[in-house]
Amino acid sequence: MEAKNSTQPVAVLPLEASLSLVNSKLHIIGQAGNFEPIDTDYIPPYGDGMGYMPLQLFLISFGACVAGSVLTILRRMKKNIEVFDMNVRGIRRTEHPTSFSEITAEYIITSNDVTEADVQKALTLSEQSICPVWAMIKGNVDVKSIITIKNTD
Repeated sequence: MEAKNSTQPVAVLPLEASLSLVNSKLHIIGQAGNFEPIDTDYIPPYGDGMGYMPLQLFLISFGACVAGSVLTILRRMKKNIEVFDMNVRGIRRTEHPTSFSEITAEYIITSNDVTEADVQKALTLSEQSICPVWAMIKGNVDVKSIITIKNTD
């Protein structure tokens, strides 16, 4: 008797966050789950610079999503990651809405066995099928990667 593969869709629960205005400008506190609240704000005159700007949070979200998928793939490849750092920079459009036209992500990995080809393979898989944040901007934002490998030998 052959085993049958189940192709039933997996139920995905919605993600939720709550937001509250703090002052008479644009200082807003947001929270998701039981985690610490995050202050968001804008620069004067719209805000008082009391928290992250939304696009800064987006860069953190994009970076965390890509980093999580890249690290998972490299670990599945049995690669040893001693240190992983990432810098993410976004260039905004000049016309409204002033969303990102380009994001540059710099990956700095300390390892004795990771190659640039390994990281590029992980990035390709992340972009094509793993990172949902990347999927949301694909076709709208040019993403560039800079890979630096520091050998531990």
